Amino acid sequence: MPEKDKESLVETVVRVIVQRALGGLSRYAERFIKRVLRLTGMFIAGVVVALIGVAFLAVGVVKWLAELLPSWLAWLIVGIILLLLGVILTLATFVASRD
Repeated sequence: MPEKDKESLVETVVRVIVQRALGGLSRYAERFIKRVLRLTGMFIAGVVVALIGVAFLAVGVVKWLAELLPSWLAWLIVGIILLLLGVILTLATFVASRD
């Protein structure tokens, strides 16, 4: 190997330091991404379970109200209440995210 192509001791040390530093950064980034994906999965699962629970609760309330009122009116009342609840939660989230 020609003398020009050989790395000097300083170049070798710098290369090793850079590789170790980038290796540490890549491990940190990998752990961070895994944590974010795990939290996102748990968040999505929680939202799905909550939506299913709200749907069953709403159907139960409609069935109960249908005993007292016409069925269409029971559905309308529950729909309006859920719409207002969604608007309130959306606005609260929007206001909280602005701070």
